[in-house]
Amino acid sequence: MDPYQTYLDMFAAMRDGEFENARELALALKDWFAKGGFYPYQVTETAMHAYIASVLRRTAGHGPAPAFSLVCRYCDAGDGLATEAAAIAEGWSEIELALALPMANYCGLCPDCKTRDQ
Repeated sequence: MDPYQTYLDMFAAMRDGEFENARELALALKDWFAKGGFYPYQVTETAMHAYIASVLRRTAGHGPAPAFSLVCRYCDAGDGLATEAAAIAEGWSEIELALALPMANYCGLCPDCKTRDQ
């Protein structure tokens, strides 16, 4: 990887409104530096990291959507459900986006726990 060219490409992608591409390049650079890759002499380490952070912040929500994953708020049910529609069809309720969870990106109430609550 040429980190300076990648930096220039990322800058151009942001300028041109190609946010998904800019995000991919920012993540590639971040990974490159995390693995010990060299910094280009044209840009300081501080400036590079600041711009990468800025690009990642401004492009949040761009890029491929995360795969649907669901967990019950009371038990570990939810494995194998590929879509929210499939979960609802199986009797799940109160499904909410929960990106802070380490094991799933949605949290809900499974049919078994729902009947226990009633």
